Amino acid sequence: MSYLVGITGGIGSGKTTVSNIFSHLGFKVYDSDERAKYLMQTNDKIIRKITGLLGESAYSKGALKKTIISQAIFNNKSLIEKINSIVHPETIKDFNSWVSENKDSILIKESALIYQSGSYKDLDEIILVEARDEIRIERVLKRDKHREKDEILKIIKSQKLKNKVDFNPDYILENNGEDLILPKVIEIIEKLKSKV
Repeated sequence: MSYLVGITGGIGSGKTTVSNIFSHLGFKVYDSDERAKYLMQTNDKIIRKITGLLGESAYSKGALKKTIISQAIFNNKSLIEKINSIVHPETIKDFNSWVSENKDSILIKESALIYQSGSYKDLDEIILVEARDEIRIERVLKRDKHREKDEILKIIKSQKLKNKVDFNPDYILENNGEDLILPKVIEIIEKLKSKV
């Protein structure tokens, strides 16, 4: 049975950087966001439900029209929740299949919404990557040329946990660019290895 470790954090926090370090050090990483995008293109159940929710124009020649989705959900919290309720259960099923196919002693799951989707309940430990909002905004503006500051702030706000105390991550990695992140990750890895 693999030891399952979640890496989470909001947009621009650097969770992907941390996941990439794990990957470079030989750990298998399940990228929830990438898999969710893939499933939205290929999973018949998701396609049927999204089409039912947003209409036929959500897909063109079998491909998801991301701009249609983005425009539809941009200021619509209940629609975001409906789409999440369609995609999250299928992504969790996909993750469980991935886990059963991989027999490594430690497996990593990267997801921005580990707590919000409830998938934290299936994980042994959680690493929360945090950074100050102004640093996160700066990173995202540099990385995603198509995003505006207002949009990034909305995403940050939508990803905030209502009550972080309820979730209590096992490790909090501050990633404000002041200290090297690699030694911190290696320290966590050593702790994880001692538990498996």
